[in-house]
Amino acid sequence: MYDQRVTIRDAVRRIENGDYLLPAIQREIVWERDQITDLFDSVLQGYPIGTFLYWDLHEENWDEYTMYGFIKNYITSTKWIETDAQKRNSKVKPDGAGDLKLILDGQQRLSSFYIGLKGTYTYKEPYKWYRNRSSWTKSRLYLNLTSDPRAQTEEGGDRNMRYQFEFLSAEKYDDALVQHDGDWWFRAGAILNYPDTIDLRDYIDDKTAELNIENEGAFGQNLRDLRRAVHDQKYITYFEEQKQDIDRVLEIFIRTNDGGTQLSKSDLLLSIAQANWQEYDAREELTSFVDHLNTQLPMTNSYGKDFLLKSSLVLADLPVRYRVSQFKRENVAQMEAQWPEIRRAIEEAATLVNYFGIGGQTLLSRNAVIPIAYYFKQTGLTAEKLRRDESDRVRAKRDIKRWFITSLLHGTFSGSADSVLNRIRKVLKDESGETFPVGAIETEMADLGKVTGFNEEMIDNVLEYTKGGSRTFLTLTLLYDQIDFGSIQYHQDHIFPSSLLDEDSLVDEGLDEDKAEAFDAQADRLANLQLLTGRENEAKQDTPFKKWIKSQDKSFYDRHLIPTDPETHQIENFDSFLEQRSELIRNELQSVLGPVEH
Repeated sequence: MYDQRVTIRDAVRRIENGDYLLPAIQREIVWERDQITDLFDSVLQGYPIGTFLYWDLHEENWDEYTMYGFIKNYITSTKWIETDAQKRNSKVKPDGAGDLKLILDGQQRLSSFYIGLKGTYTYKEPYKWYRNRSSWTKSRLYLNLTSDPRAQTEEGGDRNMRYQFEFLSAEKYDDALVQHDGDWWFRAGAILNYPDTIDLRDYIDDKTAELNIENEGAFGQNLRDLRRAVHDQKYITYFEEQKQDIDRVLEIFIRTNDGGTQLSKSDLLLSIAQANWQEYDAREELTSFVDHLNTQLPMTNSYGKDFLLKSSLVLADLPVRYRVSQFKRENVAQMEAQWPEIRRAIEEAATLVNYFGIGGQTLLSRNAVIPIAYYFKQTGLTAEKLRRDESDRVRAKRDIKRWFITSLLHGTFSGSADSVLNRIRKVLKDESGETFPVGAIETEMADLGKVTGFNEEMIDNVLEYTKGGSRTFLTLTLLYDQIDFGSIQYHQDHIFPSSLLDEDSLVDEGLDEDKAEAFDAQADRLANLQLLTGRENEAKQDTPFKKWIKSQDKSFYDRHLIPTDPETHQIENFDSFLEQRSELIRNELQSVLGPVEH
C-alpha cells in the first residue's frame, strides 16, 4: 500500500543496519556526481523525488534469493587501480535482526543519500590517465553555507539550483566545516549529528561568533534547511509488494523500469536471467566475467554485459535479435545449460583477438568477435592451440585473422549486425572440422551487399584514410608489432607537420601554387601519419621532418616504416615521400594479412 513514509535519516540508518538490501535483479550504481547534488538540492527545496518500491520478502524465503548491500564508498571504476572503494555491490546475507526490505525501485536515490551522508565518491579527473593513482579523487559531499538559498535562481538554465552542493576532495578537506574558495562549506553527513533543532542552533551561534561569519543569515538558513530535509521531512514514500512470487516481482520491476531511459536493456535482460537461472548466479557470473575479459587477458579490453548477452543468444543457437522477448524462461534456461561452454568460447575468442593485436579502442565492432567465439564452441579449439602454429591449424588462424581484420576495416557489422550474425552462424554450423570457412562466409556477406575480402582495391581505400578516424587508428596499429594500444595512450601524429604543409606557408617557401595546394590536401592522409606516445609527440611538435628524423636511429625507420631516401625528407618532395611510404604500408599490410586476392 501507498503512503508509507520514512525520513532520509531513517532510510540511511536502515541501509547501514542491513534492513534495506538489493535483490540480484537490480543493476549497479550509475548516477554521476551532479545527479547526486541535484537530488540533495531537490529535497532541500521541497521538491517531490518520486515514490519508491520495496519488496517485503518474508524470512522463510530469504535463503532462496541472492541479495546485495548498498555501496558506502563508491568509485566509478575499479578496473585501473587498487582501492577499497567499490564499483559493484557486495553479496550479503540478512542477519534476521530487522524488518528486511528489498529495493525494487529507488536504488539510485537511496544510494545517493547513503554516499552523500555516510560515504565517499571517487572519480577520475578529466584528461588524466586512468592508471595513475593521482588521477583519481576521493571526495565527500559538502554544502556551501555562504551561498544564499533565498537568492533568485538564474533564469534559462536547465538546473535551477538554490543550494550549492559539491563533492570536495577528501584528501584536502575532512572536517565538518571547511573553507574552500573563500566560502564556508559544511560536510553534509555531519548533519546526522544534529537531530535536535536546539543543538543545531547552538552550533550555528557558536560558529558565526567564532569565525566572524559575514552572511549569518545564509549560514544558518542552509544548515536549518539541511537538518529539516534529513531529519524531519518524510521524503521516502514507498509502495510495498507483499506477494512472494518472483515472476510477479520481476514483472513489476520490468514495468517500472522499461518505460524510460533509467534502465538499460542489458540490465533488464540480466534481471530476467538472474530470476530464472537455477545453478548459476547470473549477475555475479556476467559482471565478474566482464571484469575478467577487460583486465585479465593479453590486452586491455572494453566489453560489456550487452556483448555477453548478445553472444549468449548466438552461441546457444537462439534467435539473434537482441530484445526482451527473446529472453523467455525456456531460452534463458538454454543459455544457462550451455553457459560454461559459452563462457569458454567467448574468452578464447577475445584472447585470440588480443593475440592479433586488437583490443580496447582498436576493436571497432565487438559483434565481430562473436563468430570467432561460435567457431571455438563448435570446434573445441583454444586460442593457444591456434597460436602454436601447428601445421594443420596455420591456415585456420590465418583465415580467421584475415577475415576478422578486414571485417573491421570494411565495417561489415555496421547497419545489419543481426543478419550478418545469422548468416555467419549458419555457415559455421554447417561446417565440419577445424577449417574456418572464410570463402563461404564472404559469399554470404556479398549476398547481403557487404564488401568483403582483402585486395588491391581495399588497400587503395585504406590509404585514403585520414587523421582522426577510428579505422585510421586501427590501420596504423596493424603496422606495429604487438603493442597493447589500450595501456598507453598513442597519438596519430603528422610525420610532416601539418602546420608546415599549409598552402600559404608552402607558397611562401617557394613552391608553386598547384603543388602547394596538393600537399595541403594530402597532409592528413594515412601515409603521413604515425603513432607516437604523448611524450614523443610533445618532443617532436612542429619540428621540420628533415631535421627531426636526423635524431632517430635505424630502428625508428623500421618501426614507423619511414623511407630511407634522404631526398624524400625534404618538404618539397612530400609527394615522393607519400608514394614511397604508401608502398611500405602496402607491403606491411600484406605481411600482416597475407597476399592480396586477384
